[in-house]
Amino acid sequence: MFAFFLSTLIAAAGEPAYLASCPVEQTRVLSTSAPIAPDDIHPTNRRVRLLLDLGSDGRLRHAAITESSGDAVFDAAALDAAGRFRFAPPTQGCISTSSIVPEEFNVPLITLARPAPGGSGNPVVATAAPDSTIAICTTSFVQLTGLDVPDQRQAPGTVAIDVGLDAAAHVTSVKLAHSSGNAKTDAAGTSAAHDAQYAFTLPPGCRAKPTTYRLELTYR
Repeated sequence: MFAFFLSTLIAAAGEPAYLASCPVEQTRVLSTSAPIAPDDIHPTNRRVRLLLDLGSDGRLRHAAITESSGDAVFDAAALDAAGRFRFAPPTQGCISTSSIVPEEFNVPLITLARPAPGGSGNPVVATAAPDSTIAICTTSFVQLTGLDVPDQRQAPGTVAIDVGLDAAAHVTSVKLAHSSGNAKTDAAGTSAAHDAQYAFTLPPGCRAKPTTYRLELTYR
């Protein structure tokens, strides 16, 4: 059900010695939950797809449907189930980062094959709608794709930085949104956010547009 690969990059030259105590880790699912499908749903598609925006502590910050099942009730159940997932965040260089995770749920087969109206006979199988994709273009999903590792280990804490991005995912501004409580850690996080690389993860039919992304960096 879950497939995601860490894409952030670590500078290879002159790795600081402290990195040995902080191995690179991909995003991991700690626990899952299945949608509860009521008997009266009428899907037209075999699955529902979502994008999950995770904080640097693995909590779900936001979720959106990128492909509908064709039934609003099942879509809502999928969103509710995704909200009960638990994740371990990606970690590199003793820094855990916010991230984007794709997820999908299969619609139970029994809901796609229904008895023919008026009695016995072969089941009527629901067919896919001509366009079962919901273009959720109001929310821009941003993935961190490159982050420089500092030469020195920073004091522990979580820094949140609002990163302004243009339509090409180039940094246009950075602003400290939440302090770690340590000025040096805040400065390191803000600098890392400015120099990092980003990419848009777009639902089908959506176009990239300027946005502000809340990057979270948890120094350990």
